[in-house]
Amino acid sequence: MTAKQEITDLTICRAVFAGWVFVYHIDLYLNFSAWLGPFADIIRRGYLGVDGFFILSGLILARVHPDLANQDKDTRTPQFKPPARAAVLAFWGKRFARLYPVHLATIAILGGLVLSGMALGWAPRDPSRFGLSSLAQNLLLVQGWGGTVQGAWNYPSWSISTEWAGYLLFPLLWLALTYCPAIVAVQVAVIGFTVMGTVFIMNDYSLNLTYAWGLFRFIPEFVTGVASARFVYLCADEAWMRRLCLYGGGAFTLGGAAMGVDLITVVGLWAVLFAFLMQADTGWPPMLGNRPALRWLGLISYSFYMSFSIPELVLCQFFRRAGWTPADHAALFASGMVVGTFVLAILLYTAVETPCRRAADKWLAARASDTEPVTLKLNA
Repeated sequence: MTAKQEITDLTICRAVFAGWVFVYHIDLYLNFSAWLGPFADIIRRGYLGVDGFFILSGLILARVHPDLANQDKDTRTPQFKPPARAAVLAFWGKRFARLYPVHLATIAILGGLVLSGMALGWAPRDPSRFGLSSLAQNLLLVQGWGGTVQGAWNYPSWSISTEWAGYLLFPLLWLALTYCPAIVAVQVAVIGFTVMGTVFIMNDYSLNLTYAWGLFRFIPEFVTGVASARFVYLCADEAWMRRLCLYGGGAFTLGGAAMGVDLITVVGLWAVLFAFLMQADTGWPPMLGNRPALRWLGLISYSFYMSFSIPELVLCQFFRRAGWTPADHAALFASGMVVGTFVLAILLYTAVETPCRRAADKWLAARASDTEPVTLKLNA
């Protein structure tokens, strides 16, 4: 396996997943999916873009951090040697710098909007969402660990909370998987799919679990992604396998979503992501080609995903004050959501996300030079 800082195909997938979740949330207000007839559930299952992110996170972390398992970028040779403490701390530091600044910025913006609105006598639609208990959980990034059962503050961040739990567990998980033969990783992935199926059935045939139940959705998908990166080299050189996963996975994703079957859709998402990872493992050019615009959307996808609840709050308050409903002014609501989310996402990406990540890289590099060399690549 050749570790790279970025896999263009997967960066583009991030843009698709964020866009899918965004369109799903707009549809909750406008119900434009009804115009699609039998394909309406492709939009109504947009929450599964989060599941794509969960699988992708496992794949990416294992791809760009082989040094946490002391594999020297080659995970084909099992060996047990715990990673250096400095490497683990640097990994956690980089991932924290990846998540927290934007998360904190969105909380600050929402807090300012809520306080300003209350000063003007404009209470939010759901005041309990902005309670102090929820604020504490959000600040500690544990709101997706089972502490609350409803949306709180920047409600999309429940998934960021579960991602943080995965980052904390990743060094030990990846060390265990790289110590074992690749066939064990295959078995772990099968178990991961089995657990997904069990959760799907127990939740009334849905994977739309958040907050109190978010980890039950996240863990099997994240672990499956990590395990898949461990055995990707076994089949990456087979062109027919890459094509089968890409086209078969695409068919499963669209077909499963159109039928309203979450589990089939998630299996399809995994297959597509695995196809792109196999392509990267061979060193061949991206399967999707060079798409600068889509790549840029992928780079800002995190800030975009974390932004949309803010213009949503503002627009809903404005519509309430005007006595309007979003469905009656669909074009205005949709355009406001698109413009507001993009403007805020670009501001957060350029003024918060990128500077904080660079500062973290610089600080960690300086600390590493004072102790022992630590080579870590930060994935987008």
